[in-house]
Formats: sequence, C-alpha cells, structure tokens
Amino acid sequence: MTLYINGRFLTQPLSGVQRFAHEIVKALDGLLADDGSLRKHFGRVVVVTPFLSEAERAQYPRYRVIEIHPTGASRGHVWEQSRLYQVSKTGILLSLCNSGPLAHDRHVVAFHDAHVFEMPEAFSTRYQRWHRFLRPRLARRARQLITVSHYSAQSLGGWLDIDQAAFSIVPNAAEHILSVEANPSAAQAHGLTPGGYFLTVGNQSPNKNLSWLVDAHRSAGPGLLKLVVVGDAPPALGQASLQESDTVRILGRVTDGDLCGLLLGSAGFVFPSLNEGFGIPPLEAMQLGVPVLSSNTTAMPEVLGDAPMWFDPSDSLGMTLALKRFAAMSSDERARRIAKGQARAAQYSWQASAEALISALDPLFGSAPRSRSGLSDPKRLSPSSRTKDNSACA
Repeated sequence: MTLYINGRFLTQPLSGVQRFAHEIVKALDGLLADDGSLRKHFGRVVVVTPFLSEAERAQYPRYRVIEIHPTGASRGHVWEQSRLYQVSKTGILLSLCNSGPLAHDRHVVAFHDAHVFEMPEAFSTRYQRWHRFLRPRLARRARQLITVSHYSAQSLGGWLDIDQAAFSIVPNAAEHILSVEANPSAAQAHGLTPGGYFLTVGNQSPNKNLSWLVDAHRSAGPGLLKLVVVGDAPPALGQASLQESDTVRILGRVTDGDLCGLLLGSAGFVFPSLNEGFGIPPLEAMQLGVPVLSSNTTAMPEVLGDAPMWFDPSDSLGMTLALKRFAAMSSDERARRIAKGQARAAQYSWQASAEALISALDPLFGSAPRSRSGLSDPKRLSPSSRTKDNSACA
C-alpha cells in the first residue's frame, strides 16, 4: 500500500505549521533511506503537490527515497478536496497541516492547536468559518489523529468532542536552526548594535500579543534595550496594529540566515504569545544559546520547562516589570538560563518526532517494524525521553 503525504505545505509560506511538515517529512525520508526493513514495511511513500512554479520547483526538498508527485492545476482547499483525494484514495493519506480531503477514509491528520475555536478573532472571517466547519469533520473521519503537545491534545479534545488520548503526540523541534548559515552582519545591516536589543518573532496575529509587548516595552521607559520584531502579516490572519518608534523596530519577514544572525546578536528573546500549541521560536532561541523570556500560558511550560524567565501575557504591568528583570539579569543568571535552555532544546529532535510519527502510522500498515529507539508509544512521548547532541549555529 502507498503512503501519500499531502504536499500542499510546499506551496505555502513557511510558518510553524509548515516548518513541522518540512522537517518531519525530511526526517522520515532519512529514516526510510537508512533502514531497509522500515522502507519495506511502509512501501512507496509519495508527497503529492499541486503543479508548482519554476521558483517553487527550485525549492523542492531533495529527498533520498520519498517521491514527489505534482498533479493538478488548482491550489489550496479546492486542490485538497478534489485532486489530492483522487490521487491518494487508494492508499493512506498523511496530512500534516490542519486540513485535507474530507472524503478520504484512510486519513491521518495533524492538528496543531485549537486557536481557530479559542480565538476566532485572530483569523479572517473566511478562514475561521471554513476551518471551524472542516476540522471537526476531518477529526471524526480520520483513522489517526496527531498533535504537537499534550496541551494541544487536551484543548483539541474539548473543542472537537474527542478523547484527548486519541491524539498521538508528535512534537516540534528546533535543531534545524543549527544548519542555517547565520548572517554575521544581520544586526548591523538593520541598523542594530549586537547585544543592544531584544528580539521577538511571530506573525502579526492578535494571538501573538505583539501589540501588548510593544506597549509594555514603551512603558518600561527609555533606558531599556531596543525591541526588534520579526514576522510577516499573513492575509488569512487577523492583524495587530504595530508602530515603529525610536525604541521599537519592525522588520517583517527576514531570511533564515538573517534570523539566525539576529538571534545570535540579541541580548535575549521575548515570546509574549497568548495561546500556543507548541511554540518553535523560543526553542530555536534556546538551541542557539539565547536566554528566553516567555509567556507562561498554554503549551509553553510543557515545551520550555524551567529554562525561561516567565510572565503573564495578559498582565501589561507584569510584562513591563518582567522586561526590566530580564534586562537586569546578572551574568551568572544569564549563564544558567542559557545552559538550561540548551539542555531543554536538546531534548527534542526531528528524528525522534519522525519515529513517533512512524509509531502512529504503524497500526494502518499491519505489524509494526522493529523498534528503532524505544519510542513505541507516541501518546506518552515527552521531552525528557529524548536527547540529541547540540552544537553551535553554522
């Protein structure tokens, strides 16, 4: 039987959801290429995509054994509900990005969070109406459900009226940031002094809470380090109102090399999000040895452990005071935060997550292949059960 992978993510801008799909499929390809018995167990694996432009084809991943099959001139949900279904209906379909064809009866679906139910104002009307219709129906029909954290399993279970134990936990990771060639002059190129700014990363959705962070930073007074905001404004999401000032820089989307350079040049990373199913950016910062100040809500304590300094993202005064404490860290405390952060980030890896995905897929393919790492139950997968060597950003 063929395993088809919904490759719509190859046509979408890269955010956390698409990052998950890219890295999981890449890691799955590596495991299949290195293990003949595993490859035989799963058979042919094909990423099905819409026909791509020349520029998109140039960005194709170079998989070792997984095939890429472009088909169909349509895009988006129309393509998923029609052409993708037609191509994949004789096999098992894996959809990694919150959507897929409703008609498929052997469908494994990943839902990353319950934001569209919990914070509908963070999305465009068209987006939230469609996804509030689509996701419960996909969930009820799916053969297997995946999500990225135990918090997400709990919140999704409540909104979808499904036992949270039905979700296999396949976490994100952050070691991809180590393969990025950092731009060492990124800070200077944007008129910034290395070590003279805090960095935050997130799209300008109200969920990311960036407007409150900007206000809290302004309230802290002129003595605080500058705040640099990186992230775009996707049209499907509601938009926060952000304004630059002498102390706040808004850079929009930057290249991966610039982002890595900006992280390495920052005095610290701030993550003020109101609601996260996982939260890759602060884990990327930790991976690079950057101390983190994070909101204490939803999945963040589960993902980040005791490494960050915390604050309540709904408390504007508390956020201001936390920024001041963060800026006033002693060198010893800074070193402790960095060490804890790197240790925490090292507990996640895309390979371990791909192995959890394999365990989730096994029941659909008959008897399980030999265990590669002992991670046989992805529902109980936790960061403390995984380790991976760490190194500096390239």
